Amino acid sequence: MTVYWTMLLLPALFAITPIRLNQKLQPITWRIFGSVLIIIIGLRHEVGGDWIRYLDTAYGIQKGTDLDFSLLSGDSGYRLIHWFSVNYLNGIYAANFICAIFFILGLVRFSRSMPIPWIALLASIPFLVIVVSMGYTRQAAAAGFLMWGLVDLIREKKISFYIAIIIGSFLHFTLLIMLPVGVIYGKNKSIISKLFLVIFPIVLLLGYLLFFKEIVEHMLYYYVEINFHYSSGAYIRTFMGFVSAIIFFIFRKKFKEKFYDENLWLIFSIVSILLFLLSFFYSTFADRIAIYFIPLQLVIYSRIPILIKSTYNRTVFILCFALIYTSTLFVWLNFGSFSGHWLPYQNLLTL
Repeated sequence: MTVYWTMLLLPALFAITPIRLNQKLQPITWRIFGSVLIIIIGLRHEVGGDWIRYLDTAYGIQKGTDLDFSLLSGDSGYRLIHWFSVNYLNGIYAANFICAIFFILGLVRFSRSMPIPWIALLASIPFLVIVVSMGYTRQAAAAGFLMWGLVDLIREKKISFYIAIIIGSFLHFTLLIMLPVGVIYGKNKSIISKLFLVIFPIVLLLGYLLFFKEIVEHMLYYYVEINFHYSSGAYIRTFMGFVSAIIFFIFRKKFKEKFYDENLWLIFSIVSILLFLLSFFYSTFADRIAIYFIPLQLVIYSRIPILIKSTYNRTVFILCFALIYTSTLFVWLNFGSFSGHWLPYQNLLTL
């Protein structure tokens, strides 16, 4: 457990310490910590709930297997990475390492775009980093592209956002559900966005009929109809998004005055509330989709302290946040139904 607690406590230390690193040391510190996270995530050994599935099946890819896949299949990007890793690198470890790079680059870029970057990173550790990046390899990599793209979307670079989402969708097909966010968000809709609003549903329908029908039906059957791999922790995880959404609505007026991207987080807040309600009926489906809305938590806990004028109230808010997320990690590590798949932590470098 030491590795996991170190991953949590270091960002916490940087977030609450009264000593601030100078501007020259900040980028270096982030690069070092980001590199350490990539090594922890990417070179993990027998860690994560899907470890055996990725190791054994790996989509039928073994050393010497021909590159036989369709670029239009739902996870062709990961299949390509895994095929290359198996045939030319060191198999699952290289594939995990590459996906870890995608994930951490997006996470670090998104966190550093926040007013209090280390708090944003701290909010991501218990679930997004430890559970998702070490358990849902493909979706974590896709989430990395999402976070990278969200920074561009906030800066009104919608084309870059669309490109990031499309590339990420080759790692996990479900990321395509985030494309409409770029269309809905923004005060002044560009011509491209207006055209996209008309064309996207048509392209989505054609893509479904021609290429993705089998994949979508498979997902709906397992995650909705029979609630495959019932997710007992979904309620807690979607509740964390729900709480962030409620905090957003409480501070919405001040938030709107201070930050120009309020409409974007309004979308995330509404969806987060709906996903919490949905988790009582389709836990796994809601849990998986909610991963793409975790950035709301990073935004809320990094920005809200800026809006609280009282030093005492601001301190209480930050300490409560830190206590809740620390407690969440403690409960999951010690009492989680599947946390045993993450324990003990092992790394290829120490074997």
